[in-house]
Amino acid sequence: MKRILLIIFLSIGLVFSGWSQITAAEYFIDADPGIGNATNLTISSGNQIDTNFSIPTVGLSNGLHVLHIRVKGTSNVWSLYYRDYFYILTTEAPAAGSNLSAAEYFIDTDPGVGNAIALSIASGQTIDNTFSIPTSGLANGLHVLHMRTQDLDGTWSLYYRDYFYIHSVNNFVSTPITGAEYFFDTDPGVGNGISIAITEGFTIDETLAIPVPEDMTDGNHYLYIRVKNMDDNWSTYIFALFSVDSNLSVEEINDQDFKVFPNPAHTFLNVKINSGLDYSIQLFDVNGKELIQTKTNGTLHKLDFSSYAEGLYLLHVTESKTGKRSVVKIVKS
Repeated sequence: MKRILLIIFLSIGLVFSGWSQITAAEYFIDADPGIGNATNLTISSGNQIDTNFSIPTVGLSNGLHVLHIRVKGTSNVWSLYYRDYFYILTTEAPAAGSNLSAAEYFIDTDPGVGNAIALSIASGQTIDNTFSIPTSGLANGLHVLHMRTQDLDGTWSLYYRDYFYIHSVNNFVSTPITGAEYFFDTDPGVGNGISIAITEGFTIDETLAIPVPEDMTDGNHYLYIRVKNMDDNWSTYIFALFSVDSNLSVEEINDQDFKVFPNPAHTFLNVKINSGLDYSIQLFDVNGKELIQTKTNGTLHKLDFSSYAEGLYLLHVTESKTGKRSVVKIVKS
């Protein structure tokens, strides 16, 4: 039988009041033999101790133990003790050349040594394998996996154990998204937000221009968006923080720099640029859904309106270099 020698490294900062120095230190394990009667520790006299000690544990029984350390000042007054916990476990050193010959595992309940589920291993002094442990049939909740090995002499080790958690979910059939809505700051109730026109599908990947109310106060606000499926079940919302500052409004493009015609438009809408700068053009419907996004550095850009329903649209014209922007209301006839 061989016992583990536990090496404990301590950094003790025990300081007496006034100018009293620490002159002695002692330790004991578990039972206090009385002040001044414990095992002496070699220290350098000073106002504090910052030393590593090697505390022998030979002869201690298996189980939990408590280490105590205290110090004495120049006035022969002993401090309260510092304490820390440690654990002793006796192990047997395997005979030289003794190889592991078998391994097994069980979950939760031990069926008895040698009666668990076998694991395929290569004989050797150590095991360095990846195992795939099936968990089908286990109930939801916390479980414990145990593993142990056997040597060539037929002696089984203690088991190694680890915890894992089972949480099964019911299969469900995804249904298409058929509606969406948004609101600012205060929830008006599910289904009572501002409707967003979307293309029905299992996912939404669209760029939306959400208009900020003109009477919204300066400061931080939250935008919330949620969707519903074809069964009229609404999702939880996603949200984003944004800030309103009326002093930082976007500078508009000079009306002389571009012209939009005809308006109302029926088949095509022309955007005529009167300067040689680069511009981006975006078209949104009244619900904020982006319909067109393009860039132009030409003098005339033609947008196809033929597939859009009659109604009101918003055209954003942005100067790429300066960020100046103008928004034009377009009527589709």
